[in-house]
Amino acid sequence: MNISSEAQKSLETRIAFLEKHVAEQDAEMYRLSQRIDTLVKVAKEQKAQLAAVAELNSQHAGDMPADEKPPHY
Repeated sequence: MNISSEAQKSLETRIAFLEKHVAEQDAEMYRLSQRIDTLVKVAKEQKAQLAAVAELNSQHAGDMPADEKPPHY
């Protein structure tokens, strides 16, 4: 099968474009993966902070009932 020079150049151009596109997608997927990893880390830290606050609140829950107004009211 003989391909004309023009058809061959067209195919080579398309292949080059697709290779560039794949490389750009790979780079973007890597950046998105890093962002997701960062967001997961932040979410875990916030979850730990919320658990710590909940623990403190439960320790001090005996000091004042939840439905009682604070003394300054």
